[in-house]
Amino acid sequence: MTVTEAGGARGAAGTRDPLIEDPVEPVEVEAPGGESETRKCVFVIFNPASGSGDPDERQSAISGALASHGYECQFLATTEEKGADALAKEALADGVDLIAVSGGDGTVMQALSALVGTDVPIAVLPGGTANLLSVNLGVPTQVPEAVEVALSGTPYALDLARTRDGRYFAIMGGMGLDGKVIEEADRAAKDRLGVLAYFVATLRNLKRRRASVRISLDGGPPLRRRAQTVLIANMGKVTGGLEAMPTASPDDGLLDVGIVRTRTVSHWLRLLGYMLLGRAQDDPGLEVHQARKVRIHARTPQPIQFDGEEGGRSQDLTVEVVPRAVRILLPEGAPAARDADEPPTVVARRSATRRLTIAAAALTAATVGTVLAVRYVRARRNRRRGSG
Repeated sequence: MTVTEAGGARGAAGTRDPLIEDPVEPVEVEAPGGESETRKCVFVIFNPASGSGDPDERQSAISGALASHGYECQFLATTEEKGADALAKEALADGVDLIAVSGGDGTVMQALSALVGTDVPIAVLPGGTANLLSVNLGVPTQVPEAVEVALSGTPYALDLARTRDGRYFAIMGGMGLDGKVIEEADRAAKDRLGVLAYFVATLRNLKRRRASVRISLDGGPPLRRRAQTVLIANMGKVTGGLEAMPTASPDDGLLDVGIVRTRTVSHWLRLLGYMLLGRAQDDPGLEVHQARKVRIHARTPQPIQFDGEEGGRSQDLTVEVVPRAVRILLPEGAPAARDADEPPTVVARRSATRRLTIAAAALTAATVGTVLAVRYVRARRNRRRGSG
């Protein structure tokens, strides 16, 4: 939690209000000897169980980064009894004007759910395994840069998705294969393998049988499909930065529904290729729709996930969009704000092209380096033989 003066929010039309002028107000504390003094103090909701790194090192990095800007740091650690949502509600009751969170997507989402309908923005200090919220919105994943955004970022109005029972998610939910992957990529697997836990779980379930589902969009006639999974996306990037739903935008007041109908490994490889190109919506095995409210009914109970967190198993899932539900601090020029006036598909293709160009350049550099190293070793060997 950080005491701050709340700035304006960026609207769905793509306009933004000015930067926050004074990000953190001083807090009066009692100094040794009973005298009071004014210090700049930042309170952070901290999940020590998030990610696979050392939580003490993460906490120390945050404290150090804030100290370099003249701020002290106090941490409120989540526990099994008290999660980030409860801590955020306590912060709101205390009258804070900004909440900072260090943890994974699930921790951040808990805090966000407590802020729905308020003007209090959130600052994300990524500390999870995948950090997909940061990847999608352009929040830096390194502590020093993330702290900079927490202290001087621009508030951005973010849509959220809400289930019938009041659970919120910000990135992507789904029923089917993705839910099964999250079931298997549990905390033990993520501690052992990190982000690779998701890929291992996906490979294990590629041949999973498709489910019979009935999907209703905004109360219209149901779509009857056999699907590996049904995705409900507010944002498009998944693990590894892949563009799974390039049509999704976090501020358009719509949810993007992806019906994945792949049946074979070759179909999955084709879809992966389209995702790498930022054109997943062009794959024949992915059917994409947009709606404000989505209802899914499966013939048999299916695993469900929300933002990488298990949602249990059910035959029914109802989700609706909550436009401009919360505000989140972004760096100046972050993709979510910068690309607001362009179609999400154009942005996705540009991002994919940039990523592939960088990968190709890195592969070329590695190949050239390897060839030169081999030639160097051979030349030295030949010189030794000649001198012998």
